[in-house]
Amino acid sequence: MKIFKESNDFIQMRLLTIGSGYRGAKIVELLSKKGIKVNRVPLFKCFAVVNDEGQLKDISLKPEKKCLLLKDVSGFVNKVTSIHELYEGSLIVTSLEDDFGYITSTRLCEKLKDATGEVVITLALVPQLDTSSIGEIKSRIRELKEASDVLLLFEGVVGIERRILKILNLVSLAGEVDARRRLIGEVVVDTSDVFNTLINDGFCIAGYAERKIPFSLINALLKRGEDPGTKTRRMLEIVDEALENLSINGDVEDAKSALIVFAGKPDEITLEGLLLSISRIENINRRMLVRYGDYPLVRARKVSVALLFSGIKRFRFT
Repeated sequence: MKIFKESNDFIQMRLLTIGSGYRGAKIVELLSKKGIKVNRVPLFKCFAVVNDEGQLKDISLKPEKKCLLLKDVSGFVNKVTSIHELYEGSLIVTSLEDDFGYITSTRLCEKLKDATGEVVITLALVPQLDTSSIGEIKSRIRELKEASDVLLLFEGVVGIERRILKILNLVSLAGEVDARRRLIGEVVVDTSDVFNTLINDGFCIAGYAERKIPFSLINALLKRGEDPGTKTRRMLEIVDEALENLSINGDVEDAKSALIVFAGKPDEITLEGLLLSISRIENINRRMLVRYGDYPLVRARKVSVALLFSGIKRFRFT
């Protein structure tokens, strides 16, 4: 197991991001358009590989960022890793019902491990299935987990792409500090916290929820905010909502580690809310190691939370 040193030097979580197969490529296309940027530089360095000319034309990445892959992945990996950019790891996005996407993903994982020596994360969509397909999908999950360092599962329902975007954008803020405004969260979560949470036996699942901050004319005129108790309750409510809407129906009771990341206006995130949220997660499984943090967003009109759980061995098909 790779362990990443906890550091006081905050590092942007830059990921070499590859969509493998058509649905994976479309998610990466969305990350390319809407993914987080720091100083106008995208944290997701996006590429895509497909095996169909029509699909290739339908992916709105720059020509040099997408590839019609019909043979071995070595040439493609050599091409993307020869670009002189710094990465903290790689993210491969695919669907388990896409034969090309799944097979290519396993090969990309193996080649990227050798080429970069960095963490390789696979984000895989699990299709809704009849019972005759469960065995094949479980086999693919095992093979992808063996090939990658981290396997993050999402149920491939309609509209999941936007949810993935929100989760990855929030988690990618790990290690970011707003130096210009001299802002820092109550507790800063670093890239190493993310990787150390995710790297475990088994697979990972994610949860996300957000809540708009109600506008009060009286509070605005008096230049005051809501009372701290209201803010704390809102944080706990969105944690509960995220737990009820996980990326796949996995047994979080068996998770080995978890990560909680809040984002919102600095005065909307309370230390009490953070500590009570940690207790809420710890009550699921007292053996679980919980990491946590928050990221201040000055102009945010909502508070959001992303949850990550790893070391999970079982999930249920819907």
